[in-house]
Amino acid sequence: MDPVTRPQGRESGALGRLDDALRRLARGMLLVAGWGLLLLGMLVAVDVAARNTIGRNIGGVDEIAGYIFAIGISWSLAEAFYARSHVRIDFLYQKAPLRLRSLLDVLSILALGFAAAFLAFSGWLVVSGSWGMGSRSASVLQVPLVIPQALWFAGMVVFLAALLVSSLQACLALAAGRHPELAARFGIMSASEEAQEALGAREEKA
Repeated sequence: MDPVTRPQGRESGALGRLDDALRRLARGMLLVAGWGLLLLGMLVAVDVAARNTIGRNIGGVDEIAGYIFAIGISWSLAEAFYARSHVRIDFLYQKAPLRLRSLLDVLSILALGFAAAFLAFSGWLVVSGSWGMGSRSASVLQVPLVIPQALWFAGMVVFLAALLVSSLQACLALAAGRHPELAARFGIMSASEEAQEALGAREEKA
């Protein structure tokens, strides 16, 4: 299922529009993170070529790589959630009745939301501390640390926002007894669903 496409049965109105906006933002951030990694690969190739030809490297590539990896990971978290790619233990999940699976799905979103809130709070402490002290990287680049840290923190904020909206939607669906919708949107993908998704991706590329 395309994360930007509205699944059937989802709430309409302001909550649904907010969810759509977050899904589009998460997809855009993932694409930017992917292009960043591609550009990083090109930069590393240029650095290696310069080292082998003129005996000198560009300088600062390792530092830039660290920034891009950290930002890329945080900017991918929300899209991974929408794609149901975060790791969950499903030892007994698939054998549980639908109502119990729905409750477990809601609890898993809430637990992930608490983890995201902790990450966002910790990230804010890092960003605000660097801003207050005017910290710069201890390298030749002298990068103001608040810039890459703020970009990294932005991914945490979007991840938390996605979880807050989805938690509210999941709780509303659970209260209304919309268990199939909960399973389709937030449940662990079965082997057949993963196979169908892989086949769909291959057909799109063909």
